[in-house]
Amino acid sequence: MFSEFLYKQSINFDNVITEVEILDTSQCEDHIKWADAYVVVYSVCDRSTFEVARKLLETVSLSKGARRVPAILLGNKRDLERGRQVAVDDGHETSLQFRCQFYEVSAAENYVGVSLAFQSLMREARAAQQLRTLPVRRKTGPALSKMIGMVFGRGDKGASDRKKRPSLSI
Repeated sequence: MFSEFLYKQSINFDNVITEVEILDTSQCEDHIKWADAYVVVYSVCDRSTFEVARKLLETVSLSKGARRVPAILLGNKRDLERGRQVAVDDGHETSLQFRCQFYEVSAAENYVGVSLAFQSLMREARAAQQLRTLPVRRKTGPALSKMIGMVFGRGDKGASDRKKRPSLSI
């Protein structure tokens, strides 16, 4: 039987008071759609926990569809190198596959690594949340763009210049 715990805290993060709720589901997949971000933890000394972590990342990825979700694959017990069963490269490759951040930490040695990982995830989650609240901007089609250019006297002569300029649509 798996247990779950909900931790709630108001924190001052990057000079903004932020309400944080952390649901520790201990492998319970029922709450995957609930979260804005994910921390998937495994022990570098236990290969089976890494395999469970991979499956959870896959489940998160499938449940969110094409939308990229802020997530961290977090290897713990980095200080126990003698008992290592999961190579750093395995964690790195998995993070690339699921497009998530990757950290290895030792929660027993100090909290700095864990803190940095959470801060990074919170920044990513905040940025994703802000992007979701932006209005969707429609792109104008080439015919409309060309017509607007002709109205303002650009015609086709500026078309080659526009193609060379870098652009970014957000």
